[in-house]
Amino acid sequence: MEVVKKPVQLIELFYDLIFVYAISQLTGLINEPIGGIIPPYNFFAYLIICFVILQAWLYFTNYVNRYGQWKSYDYILVCVNMIAAIFMANTISLDWASMYFAFDISMLIMLLTVVILYAIQARKEESMSGAAGNSISILSVVCTIYVIAILCHIFSFEDYVIWINVLAVLTGAFLPFFLKGNFDKSIINFPHLVERFELLTIITFGEAVVGLTHFFDVTNFNFVPILVFLIVITMFGSYVVQIHRLMQHDRIERSLRLMFSHYFIIISINLVTVALELIHSGEVNYYFVSVLMIVSLIVFYISILANSQYYRKNVELTRKDLLLMIIVTVCGTAVIFIFISNLYAFLIGTLIITFANFEILLIKYLKCLNAG
Repeated sequence: MEVVKKPVQLIELFYDLIFVYAISQLTGLINEPIGGIIPPYNFFAYLIICFVILQAWLYFTNYVNRYGQWKSYDYILVCVNMIAAIFMANTISLDWASMYFAFDISMLIMLLTVVILYAIQARKEESMSGAAGNSISILSVVCTIYVIAILCHIFSFEDYVIWINVLAVLTGAFLPFFLKGNFDKSIINFPHLVERFELLTIITFGEAVVGLTHFFDVTNFNFVPILVFLIVITMFGSYVVQIHRLMQHDRIERSLRLMFSHYFIIISINLVTVALELIHSGEVNYYFVSVLMIVSLIVFYISILANSQYYRKNVELTRKDLLLMIIVTVCGTAVIFIFISNLYAFLIGTLIITFANFEILLIKYLKCLNAG
């Protein structure tokens, strides 16, 4: 069956910008260390809110991918969704606990806009047994959880709100595996979905570069900013080669692996940025920031490699590839820890990991080209 590529509309790019802004606001929760480390509660809150935001983005993106034709009601509801997203983003701060109510109200409005869009589609189909009806069932459960969170705030049970948000994340992530409905995967436009994730990731990399510009001190030149930039650009190169070049986009696929892996790709890019910002801040525990950097890079590469199942027919991820990636990661980690507390060793060790992994993937792509 031929896959017809669905073009990404300009308003979808506008939509992505708002969500990247929301994610960038999250760094305020974890870029102010206490005693050189990120407090566990702040880090936990960061992860939960990040998953919540990415899920909200994905709910609307999935609707557009499956059914969006950009009628007048699509434009109206995406505008409502974006207004709520901006309000939600501005609730995120170190004093987030005092913003629970506004955060959950904003999330509820965002999800309700998607429910309405699916309801319009289900009415067109005159059925609740298809993918639209299935999505309504899932989103209704998630919306109910946010209503419970709002009620907890009203009745002064604020201590439970963050755990209810955790429940909302888990429900949104795993309920689709239990409420499958009569799902016709041919309604998913895989090339469009890949392009949407690529654009969100590229914008996230752009935010990372913007966040690291304070390394580029024109009054005190050294090699630190060059190494920082090379770390980010080689991560970006690895992502582009793996997702844009090695994957076969023209396919009919449920794409759950693509969706879930990008949660961790986005989060790991932001955590790498945070690790570098902590280094720049001067108030740093090198053991903590080294572990944060290494774990973030491992998560990043595991997440992009998880999409190897979508490779072109003449490409496969071999055991040799994995062994080389493990070896270079261990070598880079060794440099960081052997010369702990040395800034250049930290950056060079990190660059060993990112540059070598990029080279491994690039060589794989060049072999793919030569094989025809």
